[in-house]
Amino acid sequence: MSISLRKHAAKLVAAALAVGTMASVSAAALEQPVAVLSSNLNSSVGTVLTSDQISTAEQALAKAKAEAEAKAKAEAEAKAKAEAEAAKQAAAANAYNQLLTAPVTAKTVSYSSSLLASDVIKSNATSLGSYKLTFYCPCATCNGVAGAKTASGTTPTEGRTIAVDSSIIPLGSRVYIEGYGVFIAEDTGGAIKNNKIDIFVSSHDRAYDLGVQNAAVYLLD
Repeated sequence: MSISLRKHAAKLVAAALAVGTMASVSAAALEQPVAVLSSNLNSSVGTVLTSDQISTAEQALAKAKAEAEAKAKAEAEAKAKAEAEAAKQAAAANAYNQLLTAPVTAKTVSYSSSLLASDVIKSNATSLGSYKLTFYCPCATCNGVAGAKTASGTTPTEGRTIAVDSSIIPLGSRVYIEGYGVFIAEDTGGAIKNNKIDIFVSSHDRAYDLGVQNAAVYLLD
């Protein structure tokens, strides 16, 4: 065997041995040349190796490189998955925080499938079960006195005000009614007991048209 072939074989053996001892080496590191050999490995330059030994060394080096690349890929995928999950949880926390802090403004009360309770609500809010929904307006028929304030002293507003049993839902609480959205428990009523909620609307005609409904209710805070 020529001197150049012996040197080539020795380098392959050295590289294979070096790779075998580097369990945590990255795939990028394996691309770097073996720059320094130990004295024991250097002494093998004069050893005559067979072509099978050279082939074995080359295969060992290729296998180690492939394993390191696979490990690096798996670690990168695991990191990306963890980052995606963290981003998802952060988005969910932000969405729920919006439900707790965003102003509850006047809006027309009506059922919408876009307002079904999300997984964020189901995971974070307190489920109160199914409630019977009725509707009332500012008239004397609904309130006893026309234009009355709510039990909490606010002016009732459609899209914000609901009357509740305050022994179950404290006044001032934010309540999510599935299919209708977020409301604030601002009022009470003699007939509003247990799992019943009265939703304020702007007119008696609207209260009559909306009739009686049933929906899942969640206490947000």
